[in-house]
Amino acid sequence: MQGIIPIDNPDKTFHESWDAREDASGNTTRHPMNIPHPFRCCLLGPPGVGKTTIAINLILHQEPMFQKVYIIHIDGEYTKEYDVLEEFELLDDIPDPTWWPGEEKSLVVLDDLEYKTMDKTQRRNLDRLVGYVSTHKDLSVVTTSQDPFNLPPIVRRCSDMWVLWKTKDYDSIATIARKGGVSVDLLRTLFSRFGLRDSLWIDTTPDTPYPLRINGIELLSLSDQPCTTSTKMGNKLKH
Repeated sequence: MQGIIPIDNPDKTFHESWDAREDASGNTTRHPMNIPHPFRCCLLGPPGVGKTTIAINLILHQEPMFQKVYIIHIDGEYTKEYDVLEEFELLDDIPDPTWWPGEEKSLVVLDDLEYKTMDKTQRRNLDRLVGYVSTHKDLSVVTTSQDPFNLPPIVRRCSDMWVLWKTKDYDSIATIARKGGVSVDLLRTLFSRFGLRDSLWIDTTPDTPYPLRINGIELLSLSDQPCTTSTKMGNKLKH
């Protein structure tokens, strides 16, 4: 017997991939915003730039569609932001890991939660949600935040998709982008051309054909840009 024997994990049989849909030339036919499930995406930008719009688009572009969508919102009783969705469930806080059914393709949005003031129980539930439930119980996670430094370490380590908008707190966004292999010079150049709702997408999902893009669709070539390869981006972003 030679080498490591691959063994399928029965908890991860639902995992999707970019190369599951290819044309005769081997090019992916999957829409750039149809991120392989389960994914963990962070939307980072100031108020009013369209973070909720992107979260909803990630839901609407998913194919096959999510069978269950959960929204954890600080003001869930009054928000109408997600009413465009046909069906979703509002939650007041992050449930215990045992609460998640894990029986159907699902997504949860953590909408601008205040992580720094979370009690120990909520922080523990968040850690298990991002670090275990997502990959073992059929659940993608979208986290929105106005302050990148507000993100707990577990969210930064486990996320594989980052959407960044211009902000007055340039240092915080630059820190996140630099960890993704995007140089400060490139970030500054791109942001100088961006409007309020333009966003930079750093995608480190496995085998992504779209490692760096603008507004979710426009692929940014890495060959002539002052940044690292997509592989190095993925490695750097995890630490």
